[in-house]
Formats: sequence, C-alpha cells, structure tokens
Amino acid sequence: MNSRLKKFIWDNRKEFDRDSPSGKVWENIEATLKQPLKKKPVLISFYKWGMAAAAVLLVAASLYFILEKKPVTGTTVATVDSVIINLAPEYAPQVSQFVKMIDTKQQELKLMTKEQPELYKKFTTAISQLDSSYSLLKNQLSASPNREMLLQAMIQNLQLQLSVLNQQLNIIQQIKQSKKYSHEKIEQNI
Repeated sequence: MNSRLKKFIWDNRKEFDRDSPSGKVWENIEATLKQPLKKKPVLISFYKWGMAAAAVLLVAASLYFILEKKPVTGTTVATVDSVIINLAPEYAPQVSQFVKMIDTKQQELKLMTKEQPELYKKFTTAISQLDSSYSLLKNQLSASPNREMLLQAMIQNLQLQLSVLNQQLNIIQQIKQSKKYSHEKIEQNI
C-alpha cells in the first residue's frame, strides 16, 4: 500500500473503530446469506438456435460451391457427343481432334502453373469464356437451319482455344526462363 495511506489509517484508527454499523445491517446480511439461491431457469430458444444453424449451413454450402475447384473447361472428349456425330458426322473427327489437343494443353497448363495459382486463374478465365461460347454454338446447332456456318464457327472457336492455350504455355515458359536466367545471374555474381 501507499505509505501515506497506511499512515492515515494508522493515525485515524480510533475513528474507524468508533463508528460501527447498526445491528439491523448485520441482520439483513445474515438473512440474505441463509436464503437459498434461486436458480434462474435457462430458456433455450430452439427457434433462434435453428436459425443460427441454418445460417451457418448456408454460409458453409456457399463457400464450398464458390471455392470448389472447377475444371478449366467443359470441352472434353466426352462432350464431342451425339449432337455433332448425328448432325454432322463429317466434322466429328476434326472436332474430336481439337478437343483432345485442348485437353492435353489444359493439363500441361495446370501442371506448369502449380506454383502460380493466380496466373492459372487468370488463364482459365479466358478459356472459360471461349468454352461457354462453344457450348452456346453447340446448343444452337440442332435448331439452326445453317448448320455449316455454325460448325465452322465451332471449329474456329476450338482453334482459338488451342491458340490461347499455346500462348499461355509460351508465357509460362518465358516466365520460367527469366526466373532461371535471373537465378543463374545471381549465382554467377556470388
């Protein structure tokens, strides 16, 4: 304690002892101590807990679907389906070949961009846009009177996808080469 406070208490001790509380104060204190404590009932509002649980589930499901890893594109060998084979069998081998090459390039791109997921995300955006337009063309194919023109547009779209993938792979190669070159230059300076 502070020395001044101690000194004050010591000097005025008689005055502290002179005034004492009345007996009624002590009786009230004793009465409250003897009374059993009343337990407050715990009310659980199942409605509120249910709403909270539903909100948590909704947020978790939303996050799952947002963050779920989606394939780069829906254009796979399996999607060269009966629509093209039935409506234009002469184009099926050409479309199938492009789709296989696109799948191969996408796998290469995925492997090469493992260290740079943000770059992979940017690259897949461009391919996804092209793929969605390809799917739109494919859906219009059965109802269109001018199938030849739509098939040519679909093939051009696949060629463009392949070209974009090749450019993206070249960019990644250049980035890796520049990193390798800079590392070699640093090692030479050391």
